[in-house]
Amino acid sequence: MYRQNFDFKTVTLNAVDLKKMKHFYQEIMGLHVIQETDDVLYLGLKNSSEALLKIVRVDTAVTLTAGLYHIAYLLPSRKDLGNFLYHLAESHYPIVGASDHAYSEAIYLNDPEGNGIEVYADRPENVWNKRENGIIMGITERMDIESVLNEGDQHFEILPIDTIIGHVHLSVTDVETSNHFYETILGFTNTSQFGNQVAFYGMDGYHHQLAGNIWQTNHTAKNNPFTPGLARIHVQVSPELLEQTVTNMKNENYSYNFHDHHLSFDDPNGISYIFTT
Repeated sequence: MYRQNFDFKTVTLNAVDLKKMKHFYQEIMGLHVIQETDDVLYLGLKNSSEALLKIVRVDTAVTLTAGLYHIAYLLPSRKDLGNFLYHLAESHYPIVGASDHAYSEAIYLNDPEGNGIEVYADRPENVWNKRENGIIMGITERMDIESVLNEGDQHFEILPIDTIIGHVHLSVTDVETSNHFYETILGFTNTSQFGNQVAFYGMDGYHHQLAGNIWQTNHTAKNNPFTPGLARIHVQVSPELLEQTVTNMKNENYSYNFHDHHLSFDDPNGISYIFTT
Protein backbone atom coordinates (compact mmCIF):
# COMPACT_ATOMS: atom_id res chain seq x y z
CA MET A 1 0.00 0.00 0.00
CA TYR A 2 2.91 2.38 0.63
CA ARG A 3 4.15 2.08 -2.95
CA GLN A 4 0.97 3.01 -4.80
CA ASN A 5 2.14 6.54 -5.63
CA PHE A 6 5.90 6.47 -5.06
CA ASP A 7 7.99 3.36 -5.72
CA PHE A 8 11.79 3.42 -5.97
CA LYS A 9 13.05 1.69 -9.09
CA THR A 10 16.81 2.31 -9.38
CA VAL A 11 19.35 4.40 -7.50
CA THR A 12 22.46 5.25 -9.52
CA LEU A 13 25.82 5.67 -7.80
CA ASN A 14 29.15 6.76 -9.22
CA ALA A 15 32.19 4.83 -8.03
CA VAL A 16 35.93 4.70 -8.64
CA ASP A 17 36.52 0.96 -8.16
CA LEU A 18 33.82 -1.20 -9.75
CA LYS A 19 35.64 -4.42 -8.83
CA LYS A 20 35.49 -3.70 -5.10
CA MET A 21 31.91 -2.51 -5.36
CA LYS A 22 30.84 -5.61 -7.26
CA HIS A 23 32.40 -7.89 -4.64
CA PHE A 24 30.75 -6.01 -1.78
CA TYR A 25 27.27 -5.85 -3.26
CA GLN A 26 27.37 -9.50 -4.29
CA GLU A 27 29.11 -11.12 -1.33
CA ILE A 28 28.10 -8.84 1.54
CA MET A 29 24.77 -7.38 0.43
CA GLY A 30 23.54 -10.44 -1.45
CA LEU A 31 22.57 -8.64 -4.64
CA HIS A 32 22.79 -10.28 -8.05
CA VAL A 33 24.64 -8.91 -11.08
CA ILE A 34 22.04 -8.39 -13.80
CA GLN A 35 24.32 -6.82 -16.37
CA GLU A 36 27.83 -5.37 -16.45
CA THR A 37 30.33 -3.69 -18.72
CA ASP A 38 33.75 -2.24 -17.98
CA ASP A 39 32.10 0.99 -16.86
CA VAL A 40 28.61 0.13 -15.59
CA LEU A 41 27.25 -2.42 -13.12
CA TYR A 42 23.57 -3.26 -12.69
CA LEU A 43 22.55 -5.07 -9.49
CA GLY A 44 19.23 -6.44 -8.35
CA LEU A 45 17.49 -9.41 -6.81
CA LYS A 46 18.11 -12.90 -8.13
CA ASN A 47 15.70 -13.96 -10.89
CA SER A 48 14.74 -10.33 -11.51
CA SER A 49 15.70 -8.24 -14.53
CA GLU A 50 15.08 -4.95 -12.72
CA ALA A 51 18.10 -3.22 -11.22
CA LEU A 52 17.74 -1.74 -7.75
CA LEU A 53 21.23 -0.30 -8.01
CA LYS A 54 23.26 0.99 -10.95
CA ILE A 55 26.94 1.80 -10.42
CA VAL A 56 28.85 3.86 -12.96
CA ARG A 57 32.64 4.10 -13.01
CA VAL A 58 34.09 7.61 -12.73
CA ASP A 59 37.64 8.89 -12.36
CA THR A 60 36.89 12.12 -10.52
CA ALA A 61 37.80 12.85 -6.90
CA VAL A 62 35.42 12.65 -3.96
CA THR A 63 34.13 16.03 -2.80
CA LEU A 64 31.99 16.98 0.21
CA THR A 65 28.65 18.02 -1.20
CA ALA A 66 24.99 17.34 -0.68
CA GLY A 67 24.00 13.88 -1.84
CA LEU A 68 23.47 10.46 -0.30
CA TYR A 69 23.30 9.75 3.41
CA HIS A 70 22.10 6.18 2.93
CA ILE A 71 20.06 3.89 0.72
CA ALA A 72 17.70 1.81 2.87
CA TYR A 73 16.83 -1.73 1.79
CA LEU A 74 13.58 -2.94 3.32
CA LEU A 75 13.48 -6.66 4.07
CA PRO A 76 10.20 -8.60 4.18
CA SER A 77 10.49 -9.68 7.83
CA ARG A 78 12.35 -9.47 11.11
CA LYS A 79 13.53 -13.02 10.48
CA ASP A 80 15.25 -11.82 7.31
CA LEU A 81 16.88 -9.00 9.28
CA GLY A 82 18.20 -11.52 11.78
CA ASN A 83 19.64 -13.64 9.00
CA PHE A 84 21.31 -10.62 7.40
CA LEU A 85 22.81 -9.58 10.74
CA TYR A 86 24.13 -13.10 11.26
CA HIS A 87 25.65 -13.01 7.76
CA LEU A 88 27.47 -9.74 8.53
CA ALA A 89 28.88 -11.24 11.70
CA GLU A 90 29.99 -14.38 9.88
CA SER A 91 31.58 -12.23 7.17
CA HIS A 92 33.35 -10.05 9.76
CA TYR A 93 32.03 -6.99 7.94
CA PRO A 94 31.90 -3.91 10.18
CA ILE A 95 28.58 -2.27 10.95
CA VAL A 96 28.34 1.36 12.02
CA GLY A 97 25.10 1.04 13.94
CA ALA A 98 22.11 -1.10 14.89
CA SER A 99 19.04 0.84 15.99
CA ASP A 100 15.48 0.44 17.16
CA HIS A 101 13.35 3.23 15.66
CA ALA A 102 10.02 1.99 17.12
CA TYR A 103 8.42 1.68 13.67
CA SER A 104 11.43 -0.31 12.40
CA GLU A 105 14.68 -2.00 13.35
CA ALA A 106 17.75 -1.17 11.30
CA ILE A 107 21.36 -2.12 10.65
CA TYR A 108 23.77 0.47 9.26
CA LEU A 109 26.96 -0.07 7.27
CA ASN A 110 29.01 1.55 4.50
CA ASP A 111 30.05 0.20 1.13
CA PRO A 112 33.76 0.27 0.13
CA GLU A 113 33.50 3.85 -1.15
CA GLY A 114 31.68 5.21 1.88
CA ASN A 115 28.11 5.21 0.58
CA GLY A 116 25.78 4.70 3.51
CA ILE A 117 23.48 1.68 3.64
CA GLU A 118 20.59 0.82 5.93
CA VAL A 119 19.07 -2.65 5.98
CA TYR A 120 15.84 -2.73 7.96
CA ALA A 121 12.56 -4.43 8.73
CA ASP A 122 9.37 -2.57 9.57
CA ARG A 123 7.29 -3.38 12.59
CA PRO A 124 3.55 -3.86 11.95
CA GLU A 125 1.83 -0.55 11.26
CA ASN A 126 -0.58 -1.05 14.15
CA VAL A 127 2.26 -0.48 16.63
CA TRP A 128 3.57 2.70 14.97
CA ASN A 129 3.14 5.83 17.08
CA LYS A 130 0.95 7.83 14.70
CA ARG A 131 -0.38 11.27 15.59
CA GLU A 132 -3.46 12.97 14.14
CA ASN A 133 -1.36 15.67 12.44
CA GLY A 134 0.48 13.10 10.31
CA ILE A 135 3.48 12.84 12.58
CA ILE A 136 4.85 9.32 13.03
CA MET A 137 7.01 9.36 16.12
CA GLY A 138 10.26 7.44 15.93
CA ILE A 139 13.03 6.82 18.40
CA THR A 140 16.70 5.97 18.12
CA GLU A 141 17.63 3.37 20.70
CA ARG A 142 19.95 0.39 20.67
CA MET A 143 18.63 -2.58 18.77
CA ASP A 144 18.08 -5.74 20.78
CA ILE A 145 20.66 -7.59 18.70
CA GLU A 146 20.22 -10.90 20.48
CA SER A 147 16.46 -10.84 19.92
CA VAL A 148 16.87 -10.02 16.22
CA LEU A 149 19.47 -12.75 15.75
CA ASN A 150 17.24 -15.28 17.50
CA GLU A 151 14.42 -14.42 15.08
CA GLY A 152 16.47 -15.77 12.17
CA ASP A 153 17.61 -19.27 11.29
CA GLN A 154 21.26 -18.37 10.59
CA HIS A 155 20.87 -18.80 6.85
CA PHE A 156 21.67 -16.09 4.31
CA GLU A 157 22.82 -16.33 0.70
CA ILE A 158 21.00 -13.57 -1.16
CA LEU A 159 18.58 -10.77 -0.34
CA PRO A 160 14.99 -12.09 -0.20
CA ILE A 161 13.02 -11.74 -3.41
CA ASP A 162 10.60 -9.23 -1.87
CA THR A 163 13.34 -6.82 -0.78
CA ILE A 164 12.79 -3.25 -1.99
CA ILE A 165 14.40 0.13 -1.58
CA GLY A 166 12.23 1.32 1.27
CA HIS A 167 13.61 4.82 1.56
CA VAL A 168 16.51 7.06 0.64
CA HIS A 169 18.04 9.38 3.23
CA LEU A 170 19.78 12.42 1.77
CA SER A 171 22.47 14.80 2.93
CA VAL A 172 21.05 18.25 2.20
CA THR A 173 22.33 21.80 2.42
CA ASP A 174 19.32 23.24 4.26
CA VAL A 175 16.36 21.46 5.84
CA GLU A 176 13.79 24.24 5.51
CA THR A 177 14.51 24.72 1.81
CA SER A 178 14.20 20.97 1.34
CA ASN A 179 10.94 20.97 3.32
CA HIS A 180 9.36 23.44 0.92
CA PHE A 181 10.36 21.39 -2.11
CA TYR A 182 9.39 17.94 -0.83
CA GLU A 183 6.15 19.07 0.78
CA THR A 184 4.88 21.78 -1.57
CA ILE A 185 6.14 20.49 -4.91
CA LEU A 186 6.36 16.71 -4.49
CA GLY A 187 3.42 16.42 -2.09
CA PHE A 188 5.02 14.62 0.84
CA THR A 189 3.94 14.93 4.46
CA ASN A 190 6.60 15.98 6.94
CA THR A 191 6.18 12.99 9.24
CA SER A 192 8.88 13.98 11.72
CA GLN A 193 11.45 16.74 12.16
CA PHE A 194 14.14 17.51 14.71
CA GLY A 195 14.91 21.23 14.69
CA ASN A 196 16.77 22.34 11.59
CA GLN A 197 18.85 19.15 11.59
CA VAL A 198 16.76 16.45 9.94
CA ALA A 199 13.30 15.95 8.44
CA PHE A 200 11.44 12.85 7.28
CA TYR A 201 9.01 12.83 4.36
CA GLY A 202 6.27 10.22 4.03
CA MET A 203 3.48 9.47 1.57
CA ASP A 204 0.47 7.13 1.66
CA GLY A 205 0.80 6.64 5.42
CA TYR A 206 4.43 5.46 5.42
CA HIS A 207 6.88 6.70 8.06
CA HIS A 208 9.18 8.01 5.32
CA GLN A 209 10.23 7.35 1.75
CA LEU A 210 12.71 10.22 1.85
CA ALA A 211 14.63 12.10 4.53
CA GLY A 212 17.19 14.88 4.60
CA ASN A 213 19.75 15.95 7.19
CA ILE A 214 22.51 18.57 7.43
CA TRP A 215 24.79 16.61 9.77
CA GLN A 216 27.63 16.55 7.24
CA THR A 217 26.56 19.06 4.62
CA ASN A 218 25.16 22.21 6.25
CA HIS A 219 25.39 24.90 3.54
CA THR A 220 27.91 22.93 1.47
CA ALA A 221 27.87 22.80 -2.32
CA LYS A 222 25.07 21.09 -4.20
CA ASN A 223 25.40 17.47 -5.29
CA ASN A 224 27.57 16.84 -8.33
CA PRO A 225 26.10 13.92 -10.33
CA PHE A 226 29.44 13.24 -12.03
CA THR A 227 31.61 12.63 -8.95
CA PRO A 228 31.68 9.55 -6.66
CA GLY A 229 28.47 9.14 -4.71
CA LEU A 230 24.84 9.69 -5.62
CA ALA A 231 24.12 10.32 -9.30
CA ARG A 232 20.37 9.86 -9.72
CA ILE A 233 17.19 8.46 -8.17
CA HIS A 234 14.62 6.84 -10.48
CA VAL A 235 11.11 6.54 -9.06
CA GLN A 236 7.97 5.02 -10.55
CA VAL A 237 5.07 7.26 -9.60
CA SER A 238 1.34 7.16 -10.19
CA PRO A 239 -0.02 9.14 -13.17
CA GLU A 240 -1.84 11.37 -10.69
CA LEU A 241 1.34 12.19 -8.75
CA LEU A 242 3.26 12.83 -11.96
CA GLU A 243 0.61 15.24 -13.23
CA GLN A 244 0.36 17.04 -9.89
CA THR A 245 4.14 17.36 -9.61
CA VAL A 246 4.38 18.96 -13.07
CA THR A 247 1.56 21.34 -12.14
CA ASN A 248 3.27 22.27 -8.89
CA MET A 249 6.57 22.87 -10.66
CA LYS A 250 4.85 25.15 -13.18
CA ASN A 251 3.17 27.10 -10.39
CA GLU A 252 6.49 27.52 -8.57
CA ASN A 253 8.43 28.32 -11.77
CA TYR A 254 10.66 25.36 -10.96
CA SER A 255 13.01 24.01 -13.63
CA TYR A 256 12.19 20.56 -15.05
CA ASN A 257 12.09 18.51 -18.24
CA PHE A 258 8.93 16.59 -19.12
CA HIS A 259 8.42 14.44 -22.20
CA ASP A 260 6.37 11.32 -22.86
CA HIS A 261 5.49 10.65 -19.19
CA HIS A 262 9.16 11.08 -18.23
CA LEU A 263 9.92 13.86 -15.73
CA SER A 264 13.47 14.80 -14.79
CA PHE A 265 14.55 17.48 -12.34
CA ASP A 266 17.01 18.36 -9.60
CA ASP A 267 15.93 19.15 -6.06
CA PRO A 268 17.30 22.31 -4.34
CA ASN A 269 20.34 20.29 -3.24
CA GLY A 270 21.29 19.31 -6.79
CA ILE A 271 20.00 15.76 -6.32
CA SER A 272 18.75 14.40 -9.65
CA TYR A 273 15.46 12.54 -10.03
CA ILE A 274 13.63 10.78 -12.81
CA PHE A 275 9.89 10.16 -12.37
CA THR A 276 8.17 7.72 -14.73
CA THR A 277 4.79 5.99 -14.64
